[in-house]
Amino acid sequence: MKLLRVAMAMIIVFLVFHLLYVGQSLLLPLVIAGAVAYLISIFGRTISSVRIGKWSIPHPLAVVLALAVILLSLSFVVQLITVNIGKVVNAAPGYQQNLEVLINKGYTFFGVEQAPNLKEFLGQFDVRKYLQSFGGTVRALLSSTGIIIVYLVFLLLEQRTFPGKIRSLVTDPDRQDDTFAIMEKIRDDIRLYIGIKVLTSAATGLLSYLVLHFVGVSFASFWAVLIFLLNFIPTIGSIIATAFPSLLALVQFETMGPFIVTASVLTTIQFCVGSLIEPKLMGNRLNLSPIIILVSLGLWGSIWGIPGMFLCVPITVIIMIVCSYFPETRFVAILLSGNGKVGGLNRQISDLSDHQSGEERELDLAKE
Repeated sequence: MKLLRVAMAMIIVFLVFHLLYVGQSLLLPLVIAGAVAYLISIFGRTISSVRIGKWSIPHPLAVVLALAVILLSLSFVVQLITVNIGKVVNAAPGYQQNLEVLINKGYTFFGVEQAPNLKEFLGQFDVRKYLQSFGGTVRALLSSTGIIIVYLVFLLLEQRTFPGKIRSLVTDPDRQDDTFAIMEKIRDDIRLYIGIKVLTSAATGLLSYLVLHFVGVSFASFWAVLIFLLNFIPTIGSIIATAFPSLLALVQFETMGPFIVTASVLTTIQFCVGSLIEPKLMGNRLNLSPIIILVSLGLWGSIWGIPGMFLCVPITVIIMIVCSYFPETRFVAILLSGNGKVGGLNRQISDLSDHQSGEERELDLAKE
């Protein structure tokens, strides 16, 4: 029986991923709309929680303000990428030639008489082709803007009916309270992850822009936005976000000084934010295994391309958070984590025990 259940589970997983691949044109806009709706919900709650004396912004107005700010920010980012991607693509062949000249100079400096044929190697690593692929992905997402907005409107309207559906599914009042408590804790963990990740990514992008602008690297704003997006991919995203602007500084300037400054300062920023500040804010309970990150990148990249690579880590973290709150699925959260330390169920039991001990204290006081 156990072997049969394992086989059925593998078949279901295979069918799910096949459905995700086949239904990419329908499901990817829905996932993007869900992510934007969740960002609006988090930002709306943050705005409505701000109080000036006794006055605070009503929640519906806060949601409208959050919707306007996030949509304007997304339109600015997309416009910045689409405008600069063409300029970077046009300039890429010249930079690639400069890189070839620079490598030949390096071979000459080290006394290598016959340099290997670099044209074939550089032809395989065609920066222009990768940038054009990225630009095509952005244009494809822009063509789906209409369906994304439709999904987004209906998801925002659907949020009001969700508590009523839970009450209809769970009829026992005690179980209703436990269900809503667990859901609230899951939402808090997801909000914590998304909020901290957006904050640290924005700080990394801003600091990187200041460094690139100070050094004089071309397309500083484009690289800053790309660094912000790549920072959602742990480890690998940081390496790519540091490598591309540093290589551009290497081939753009005739001296090595700008390259050394750019590479060293960007590496320091990535290390301080990614290895010191972010773990301090998030704690160990939201860390992912590096192997899981690599597998997720390959899997979701093969299913949904570049958008899947950006979405895979947040999706995996959310799966880990949800699984950590249920005994039956807690092993999944432990396997996905980097060190086996996950929150969820431990805090839930702690909260319940604190609640029970509080009730016992009240009973003891009543007896006295």
